[in-house]
Amino acid sequence: MSPRHPNRPSGPFPYLDEPEWRARFVQAGLADTRCTLDESALQRLATEVINIKPLITTTGRGSGMVGTGLKDQAVQKVETEYGVLYQLVAKQPGLAGAINQFNIRFSFDVAASSAVPTPKVTPAKAEGTEQPAVMEAEFDSEKAMQDHLTFVEGRLTAAETARKYDLKEDLAVSGQSERATYHLVRYRVGDQVWDTISATAGSNRTRHRHDLFGIQPAVGLLGLAQAALGGPEGLRWRSPADWRDRYTAQLNKHSELDPDDIEIPTDDLRAAEEAREAQRWARRAADARQVAVTDAAFVIGFVPKAAARPDFDAALASTNLRTHLRGPLDFTDTNQAMAAARKLVDQAYNDDAITDLQHAVLTGAAPAAELHENPREAVAELVRLVDRVVYPSEKRALRRTTKVLVEPSPSLLREKHAKTRGDIRSALLTVAVGGVALPSAAMDNPGRTAVPKGVITTGLSVDELIVAATGSASSLARTEARADLGHLAVPGLVNGKVFLGPYGSSGDRRSAAVKLGIAAQSEDGVLLFVEAIEAFARVIQLRAGREVVPQSAPDGRVRRVDGGEFDAEKTADSDWFWERWQELSGDDTPGVDSGTVSEASPSEQWADRLQKTQTVVDAARGAVTPLVGHFAAMEALVGPDREMSTAERYGWMEQLDDLGGDLKKAVEHVRNLRDRTTGATGNRGTADDFAYGTEGSR
Repeated sequence: MSPRHPNRPSGPFPYLDEPEWRARFVQAGLADTRCTLDESALQRLATEVINIKPLITTTGRGSGMVGTGLKDQAVQKVETEYGVLYQLVAKQPGLAGAINQFNIRFSFDVAASSAVPTPKVTPAKAEGTEQPAVMEAEFDSEKAMQDHLTFVEGRLTAAETARKYDLKEDLAVSGQSERATYHLVRYRVGDQVWDTISATAGSNRTRHRHDLFGIQPAVGLLGLAQAALGGPEGLRWRSPADWRDRYTAQLNKHSELDPDDIEIPTDDLRAAEEAREAQRWARRAADARQVAVTDAAFVIGFVPKAAARPDFDAALASTNLRTHLRGPLDFTDTNQAMAAARKLVDQAYNDDAITDLQHAVLTGAAPAAELHENPREAVAELVRLVDRVVYPSEKRALRRTTKVLVEPSPSLLREKHAKTRGDIRSALLTVAVGGVALPSAAMDNPGRTAVPKGVITTGLSVDELIVAATGSASSLARTEARADLGHLAVPGLVNGKVFLGPYGSSGDRRSAAVKLGIAAQSEDGVLLFVEAIEAFARVIQLRAGREVVPQSAPDGRVRRVDGGEFDAEKTADSDWFWERWQELSGDDTPGVDSGTVSEASPSEQWADRLQKTQTVVDAARGAVTPLVGHFAAMEALVGPDREMSTAERYGWMEQLDDLGGDLKKAVEHVRNLRDRTTGATGNRGTADDFAYGTEGSR
């Protein structure tokens, strides 16, 4: 606790470092040859990191102390094809950061939209020999900037909806396990210029953290509206130094309160409003506790390769691509799947559910070929190991998986949970083998109803399965063996370009289980399963650096089966697979999924509802006014034989009280809108009004 602020409430949410230490941080950055940020950018960065003292080297004492450089252990060197980036690895308050308006995943959407203003985005111009590690973005107006921000935020929301991953819930429950990366952006709007910190990798995490803290993503770029802290309407703070400690003090003040324990008085409107305000802060503090402090990396330096134009933006994009678009998992959100997979594997290892070797394989430290000396059996060992970790059937393992993945009870599982499990399974198989192409949408991952039961296996070896599956007599044992064999064959089928999932433009929307079931009814299908297992076994051996016997088809591809024989010159693919096994004899094909419908972006939903607001209010008034007149008329008509019993009277009173409660809920939502405003027209200040280090507002 700073002696300057003895009455400032303590708690889990960190305050900014004192101005003196922020100034020393700026001095240290300017003195370090790896840092190419200018003074303005470093001043802004000093409001983004906490616990500055261990990050810098200093000389002198007391008021004469100055920063002389950044410590080596705090600076990370990142090689890219466009040059070298230097990143400062530090702690960041969860309240800090901004989403990246220029996210490479949505740049095409922005360029293709005629309704969204496209800013001029360029690397900052170099002065002298150093290339500043700063991007510059110029908008015609603040309104144009916010329209662009809203559009990108909608695309981030749409992307999350499509992949069915509840990142916000995970952050609230488990915190942020993966480090986000940020870079400096200098915004120019008219005669205003200010710096901010945008996510190179971590826009969604930053956005959801802000939501947990009760603020809009626009705050990271535009600053905080002063009305959010009881100040005047129409003004905002640009610099975090002016508002972050105030906001943090409110969070710490209410961090020990249970929002459900705060009583709302009914006889004092002013006291009721104060209680509701305390309840809102307590809820924010409770929601954001797990992300009070996060790990982050900040790009502070750039040394370009010799080129006519220093591609600082390209260097940033290359690191973002490596984080988000790992080739082996083109169809999944690899970032979150990999993180969840690591946690799940580590917990299973801590519980002695898997061996040292199995843990090493699942984390990529040992090749999957070491699971068994027989290459085909190594495939079975790997698939069953991953299934046992991700889709366990034993109760203790079920509880472990549910806890680690922050899932509800099995009866409350939804499709999003099944989708997340499938992404994790594909991620683990990819890590274990080392970069194979196993997108989860193409696999036979269990659906929602099957997840709680786990994946049940026969336990037979591949050789035993082949014997049982090729028996001449139809039996339950043969059916089970073929089903197990088909499941073990899926990684080889998918890696061989036989995509089983109901996705894409193929027109075949049957599930992977249905397709495998059809193929398993024929001897050709069983033969293909064996071929796929052997093909995947060769891939595993090759990835382990071992020699394998070549086959006629390229390694990793499976050959077509015709009349019980392989066509050595033709490889299997999805279209051929679907055409060869069309119908499931004797059974009806389950209902098909027509696909996921895209949701409207938040800005689109807002515009639609805003347009309907007056209509809805008028409709409510039109219903309540006749109601009042109705009972007023009844009151005037009371007389002999025209009475209402006590039971009837109280019955109607209860219904009217319920109606009044609904209206109060509507009023509460309107009140909350004040705290979540993103209005951009109220800023009347200039760049000089938001100077670094302004302490007068405290």
